[in-house]
Amino acid sequence: MQSSNAETKKSNQKEESKQETPASLSNPSALAELSSQEDPLDITMPKVTVQIGDKSFSVTLYDNESARDFTKKLPLTLDMEDLNGNEKFYFFPHPFPVSNERVGNIKAGDLMLYGSDCLVLFYESFPTSYSYTRLGYMEDVSGLTDALGNGSVEVTFRIDNTSKNE
Repeated sequence: MQSSNAETKKSNQKEESKQETPASLSNPSALAELSSQEDPLDITMPKVTVQIGDKSFSVTLYDNESARDFTKKLPLTLDMEDLNGNEKFYFFPHPFPVSNERVGNIKAGDLMLYGSDCLVLFYESFPTSYSYTRLGYMEDVSGLTDALGNGSVEVTFRIDNTSKNE
């Protein structure tokens, strides 16, 4: 992408991210709830549970097209491969909508898309110059590194119907 287009897109993405509002579009009952409410800004994105072995982690989703599309694919069990000792990744056979931005810093527990088809779960924090589409984040990453271990690991993603992000 040309740098002038990248700067324009980055600027637009900053504006879009300021305007993002919660909305739950993951299942029919949530859609019914959305249509029955007077103020759609009161609806929230669902939480996602990430299961790794016997450990569970909660992911708070961002309200964007990519995260909504991701929830439509759930539940998913993926064999995620390790990269650089700081992330697990999986390439989907189909693209997701993207809103790439230079995130600057990765935090352990970040869930993002690299390109339009690579899901990445980070388990270390570090600065980066790469661009990603933000899907969500874990507030509590205690035990995440140990659960993911070395090499490939099976990771299950499912919607947590018991709680929603506020």
